[in-house]
Amino acid sequence: MNRRQFESASPWVLLVAILLLWQAVCSGFEVSEFIFPSPARIAQQMVEFRGEIAKHAWQTYWVTMLGFGIAIVVGVLLGFLIGSSRLAYAAIYPLMTGFNALPKAAFVPILVVWFGIGAGPAILTAFLISFFPI
Repeated sequence: MNRRQFESASPWVLLVAILLLWQAVCSGFEVSEFIFPSPARIAQQMVEFRGEIAKHAWQTYWVTMLGFGIAIVVGVLLGFLIGSSRLAYAAIYPLMTGFNALPKAAFVPILVVWFGIGAGPAILTAFLISFFPI
């Protein structure tokens, strides 16, 4: 195995080593599954609950894509407005800069209180996270 192949394989080797160490610690010290489940138990549960996991993963995917899509539309339109109007730049840009400085995770509890538990706060969170880079 040459150096390039070794470098390509090194992340996988490290991942396997970490998983083996994790499994050994959980088995050797008889750590409670509630506190620190072993990789084998996690894999077993992923197979057992694959349908439910897939359902929620699919929902998460679409919520994220919807929030990202809204951020693209709003971000491009607002970027065009700010870039084409000095007045819009002077009015909007300082507010956007200040809002961007706030941690987005701090808004999640507020969004849940305002909109309840469900897709709404998740879509808005995805929007907030992806809006400013766009």
